Amino acid sequence: MRLIIEDVPEDLAREIAALIGKHGSASAATFAPEWTVTRAEQLLRDIPSVAAKLIREAVAGNGWAAADKLRGPDGTASLRGRSGAITKAINRGAAAKRWPADMDAPVQAQYDPENPSYQRTTGYVMPEDLVPVFRAAIERVDHGS
Repeated sequence: MRLIIEDVPEDLAREIAALIGKHGSASAATFAPEWTVTRAEQLLRDIPSVAAKLIREAVAGNGWAAADKLRGPDGTASLRGRSGAITKAINRGAAAKRWPADMDAPVQAQYDPENPSYQRTTGYVMPEDLVPVFRAAIERVDHGS
């Protein structure tokens, strides 16, 4: 049996998952933390502008940020460190208890499958369900809400 619990506070969801686990469920109960607008806003405020641009481009592209746009008009700007800055900010947020330690990064690099030996990213992907969350967070950041 599969049980889905949505729209409950995280602490309650964790308690429910723990309770299910105590009763010897055939499969372990798992908890998948989610990005909320508040968490996304906090992340955006805690990353350098070049890393925020990566997230902004992914939102503007409905989940896709082409590397060409991020590399600048002449195509030479490096993408190094942008996603690393996001990962570091996620770790800082977890240490500060702003979100659980097991939060996934909102964007992932995508590489050219036709050229597996040279790992130059073709862009970054944001899961479809995160686009509206981060769009609302960007709105808050931009308009001081």
